[in-house]
Amino acid sequence: MRFLQITMSKGARSGPPDPNQGALIRQRVADEIASGKLLAIGALRQRATDAARVVRAGSEITVEDPPAGDGWMSGGGFTLFEAASKEEAIARAKATLEIMGDGVVELIEVTEMHPRPVTPA
Repeated sequence: MRFLQITMSKGARSGPPDPNQGALIRQRVADEIASGKLLAIGALRQRATDAARVVRAGSEITVEDPPAGDGWMSGGGFTLFEAASKEEAIARAKATLEIMGDGVVELIEVTEMHPRPVTPA
């Protein structure tokens, strides 16, 4: 099973990043890449300044730049990873929050990547 994990912190950072926390995160990412379970990772920029929403309704296309709404995504990150079950994905989300502190992790199961990778003969 593949899951998209969206991670958002709660509130603004109160100071510079903790170097120990950064080291823990870098080690965890390196371990997960080495295990083959982590497929992609990256940062999400702020919705209020770095996002747009494009909507089609009938023949009309509208663009909201930035998107209207409650600003639920103030910034954060994403990972795409393999898990044996939803329960394993939830355990991973809990482990992420243990490292990052207060925040929200949303998990969305996604389908296999297409086109499938070509295996050399």
